[in-house]
Amino acid sequence: MSESTGTTGDRSVIRLHRQQGFCRDHFGKYRIRLDGSPVDKIAEGQTKDFSVPPGEHRLRLTSSRLWSSREVTFIVREGERAEFTCRPGGSAVQSLFALLVPNRYIRLNGPIVAS
Repeated sequence: MSESTGTTGDRSVIRLHRQQGFCRDHFGKYRIRLDGSPVDKIAEGQTKDFSVPPGEHRLRLTSSRLWSSREVTFIVREGERAEFTCRPGGSAVQSLFALLVPNRYIRLNGPIVAS
């Protein structure tokens, strides 16, 4: 999967934006797993685009072997862009809960699909 800025030919785009302004994980990067494979890392405030073939895909973010986001399965059609946002899961008070439920440590929102 390569980083891209738009759709070309029979490709589609997955766009991921990491929100900023959170104390937890401020300096760390989240690992991006697309269709089960590691593809990149994303830091606070960054936006990454990935060119993919149309069809069903799976997206998950990880902070370590234990802590991650939920896995999102979605379908993107030719020429579409599926947009996601991510940030640490929960407020400072809810951080303890996020530590106890490893797949909610990172909040992954989306997809919002656009042509």
